[in-house]
Amino acid sequence: MAGASVTRVVRRCEEAKADGRLDLSSCELTSFPVAVYQLLRNTEVLSCSLNNNLLKVLPKSICAKFPHLQELQLSGNQLTSLPAELQQLRELRRLDVSHNRFSIFPEAVFQLPALATLNASSNAIVAVDAERFSGMEALADVDLQQNPLAEAVHSAAGGLSRPSVRLSPWQEHFQDME
Repeated sequence: MAGASVTRVVRRCEEAKADGRLDLSSCELTSFPVAVYQLLRNTEVLSCSLNNNLLKVLPKSICAKFPHLQELQLSGNQLTSLPAELQQLRELRRLDVSHNRFSIFPEAVFQLPALATLNASSNAIVAVDAERFSGMEALADVDLQQNPLAEAVHSAAGGLSRPSVRLSPWQEHFQDME
């Protein structure tokens, strides 16, 4: 991390001490800075935004160090998976993994009991067992638009009464392949 990025991260950690909202968006992060845990050791972090960085992996330690997270924003990174430890976030209500590189739907999402809103749009996800969404009691809204989902996923998601699942029209994904 360049000097300006380090300064930005430290400043944003100081801001998070006031309201529990850690915003490390657009900090050019290739990994999560371990020093953040030390800077926020006496702070209950409720929201964490890591949008628009260069992260390829979400560290497992975030789940243990910020156990009361209610919102996790990971949009605009290079993630291909989420750690199983994500299920430790029992209070997580909002998760945004849009604009990443997921080709397989992250299984850990199904283990989040408080999740109400999920944005997994603009990835490369082909398949997801959409019927499992209906078993998630708190889940109200799922965005899977701009993914090359199989026709079977469209059929299953369309048959759900709850949650609301947003999909791009099926044909849209395959026009360029014909």
